[in-house]
Amino acid sequence: MSSKKRPSHARVRVAIAALIALSACDGAHEKAGRDADRAAAAAAGQNQTGEGPNERLGEAQDRVERADAKAVEARADALERQGDQLRSQADLAADRLDEQARSLRDAKTPPTGQ
Repeated sequence: MSSKKRPSHARVRVAIAALIALSACDGAHEKAGRDADRAAAAAAGQNQTGEGPNERLGEAQDRVERADAKAVEARADALERQGDQLRSQADLAADRLDEQARSLRDAKTPPTGQ
């Protein structure tokens, strides 16, 4: 069995949740869209009030990126569970082989013909 230290699932999930919470505010695309709307309004000599089309588009892009990140995380979790299951199965198979080897050694009889 391997004795490598891996980060706990809980610690990884907390870090990911914190990142998602931070990105749940105004995302990068939304902020860039807001800036583009303000620049366009200033160029047209208007005052920007409320959400403009670029800000709404940026917000949608941020939502898509967050959904993609969640999907990747779900796939990674599934692969990790599969790896854990395969590791457990391999450990059981190794234990059975060890037991067979022990039984074979214990059953060994002294040589005859002396």
